[in-house]
Amino acid sequence: MKDRQYTNKRNYYRIRYPHSYRPKVRIQGEEHDNDIVELSERGVRFLYKGASQLSKGLELCVNMMFYDDEHFQLEGEILRIEKEDVILRFSGSLPLSRIMKEQRYLRSRYIGHM
Repeated sequence: MKDRQYTNKRNYYRIRYPHSYRPKVRIQGEEHDNDIVELSERGVRFLYKGASQLSKGLELCVNMMFYDDEHFQLEGEILRIEKEDVILRFSGSLPLSRIMKEQRYLRSRYIGHM
């Protein structure tokens, strides 16, 4: 049997959020906030609670809200929908400094989660 070397196809660090702390994301034009489950510089996975019909390929503008009241507005395309999970790839990127800030926040409050 040949040795197979594991290769990570992901180019960006992902943060997985515990249930007790999930930042919020709101789709432009909607009133409901949705919980962010995973976040990277180039995309977000969130639990969708809205009433609109979302589909793969749909372009969205979203506003993300964090614990320190910092907000980021990004546009992106829906890559997948898995039950209530929506995976959105940003056309731009979330600053790496925000990802690092989130990582520090989680480590200081949720030791053992990461």
